[in-house]
Amino acid sequence: MKWTLLLPLCVIGAPAMAQTPAWTPIKPGMCDSRWAPSAVLLPDGLSALIAGGFSYDAGSCLATADVFDKTTNSFHRTKGNLTYPRDFAAASVLPDGMVLIIGGYNTSLGSLATGEVFDPKTEMFRLLPSRMSKPRELFTATTLADGRILCAGGFDTHSRRTLATADLYDPKTQTFSQVPGLMREDRFGQAAALLKDGRVLIAGGKHWFVGKPDKPSATAEIFDPATNTFRRTKSPMAFARDRATATLLADGTVLIAGGQNGESGPREAEIYDPVTDEFHTAPKPLGTPRMAHSTETLPDGRLLLIGGWSPPIHATTGAAEVFDPATDAFTPISSVPDSSHDQALIVFPDGAALAAGGKWVEGGKESSLATAFLLKLPSNNP
Repeated sequence: MKWTLLLPLCVIGAPAMAQTPAWTPIKPGMCDSRWAPSAVLLPDGLSALIAGGFSYDAGSCLATADVFDKTTNSFHRTKGNLTYPRDFAAASVLPDGMVLIIGGYNTSLGSLATGEVFDPKTEMFRLLPSRMSKPRELFTATTLADGRILCAGGFDTHSRRTLATADLYDPKTQTFSQVPGLMREDRFGQAAALLKDGRVLIAGGKHWFVGKPDKPSATAEIFDPATNTFRRTKSPMAFARDRATATLLADGTVLIAGGQNGESGPREAEIYDPVTDEFHTAPKPLGTPRMAHSTETLPDGRLLLIGGWSPPIHATTGAAEVFDPATDAFTPISSVPDSSHDQALIVFPDGAALAAGGKWVEGGKESSLATAFLLKLPSNNP
């Protein structure tokens, strides 16, 4: 399913930009333009898989995939293709080094329940016989401490609504099983993070039944793998947030950043404390309101946020910023040259960040991107 992003807002009091290196273009870029691909850092720490996505050039979802090799700063097409072209799918590295790609949207088939496994050694994809209990796109896939993967919520084009069901993928048996209980709310476009104690925080998203108004959510819930149950957090977030990001910090709290709230995008970030089971507003705001952006953790513990749809300009943004947990502050850095939302963002062990693809929107025009850029920020570690 394709999503239209509409938001009007204005920005005041944005912090000054830090003097940081510029993003370096990778030329040539990816083999195909990709909006909402599945992307993961591969186990060798030197390469990344960027698979599927939607291409405006092809007019459909893609079955092709790129591998980025950091030793040569170049892309190459994988030897095999996905069995099902898909965008808005989830990708997770399995304990044996394989990559699981599940769900998503297919141009002809709608939401998918299938999963595929990518072998980095052969660069081939293999379709799994087992399927999720429901087709899902824009859901969350969270790897648990025991290696299983929680696939929660999402949107199903076949039932024409958001889902409250969840599945667990077991890499030992290579099968999906439905979680017996339901989530506390049906939601898609939510954010999720694995807590240090092994539970999963699921926050925000949106409720939608086709033909009825959608409703962004401020609620959050906790999944406990010990009991296979969901429960609400003690408090909701201060803001409803669709397409925000949730990132675990070193102290065990979780930063919730960005997202869409009706006709606006909150600059205020929130922090979830698993000890109190409550959210509080972060002391300092985002430099750029954004949703459908990307957030990854740098080796020194700071967070890198890039791109997304930004309300003040009613278009995609290339703005990038770093959140420092030591100061609770967001600091703008050099912008990604091509603005986009739903791009791939990979952070390598040496701190280099790769931004690739996404969807560009400006002045009523839109396109999928094949461009890619690298950035190496100085570390905060002594």
